[in-house]
Amino acid sequence: MLGALIFGFVANRAGYRWIFWVLAITNGVQFILYIFFGPETRYIGGSTDDTSSGFKAQYLSFRRIDPTPLTFKEFVHPLTMFKRPSVVVPAVVYAMVFLFGSVMITVEVPQLLQEKFALNTEQLGLQFIGVIIGTVLGEQIGGSISDYWMNRRARRIRKAPEPEFRLWLSYPGIILTIIGVIVFLVCTQQAPEGHWTVKPIVGTGVAAFGNQVVTTVMVTYAVDCHPDDPGSVGVFITFVRQIWGFIGPFW
Repeated sequence: MLGALIFGFVANRAGYRWIFWVLAITNGVQFILYIFFGPETRYIGGSTDDTSSGFKAQYLSFRRIDPTPLTFKEFVHPLTMFKRPSVVVPAVVYAMVFLFGSVMITVEVPQLLQEKFALNTEQLGLQFIGVIIGTVLGEQIGGSISDYWMNRRARRIRKAPEPEFRLWLSYPGIILTIIGVIVFLVCTQQAPEGHWTVKPIVGTGVAAFGNQVVTTVMVTYAVDCHPDDPGSVGVFITFVRQIWGFIGPFW
């Protein structure tokens, strides 16, 4: 979303070709810097050795943390999460909310608002401010409330609560996403032609907020259920989300 905001100004003032030049330059610089300032980190189950301590080990040593050879099984292992309902169900719920609260909005804002309000490229980029604000607030508030919710439960029952208790927080996120999408579409439809109004942007912000709350809750719940294999859980949820998000616009 930040890219849409920034490059709206770039495309309007310097031409759309500079979008690709800036991306190429940024990716190149990022790649070079990450070699020296992005130490490899990996959790190896059952290992008690701290192999990532020290500046030399982190930044000046170019070697794999785990010398075990990669196998084809490691690449397909995340797909075995299909047989675990505690991962599949959260992944599907999150993917559906992500589809409407993120993908649909980012697709429809240029399609609907630019034509409805006759916006130029720079003005169109500004329409993503609502999504940016909603996402940032949803991440900060959703994460802190989720932790507070579980810690409060732990103090009350004097033991670690079941991971499923966290799922209660997903309902407000789902409801807010639905409300935000409705506000966005209805207000866009009712807005007078050529007269910009902030109401659709408020709707996108509410939907983005709800989407981020659901993201935090569902991913954390799935990892809590399978703390022994969090990497595969994350890869599987991302896989489902990306496939679902790609197919969705073709509905």
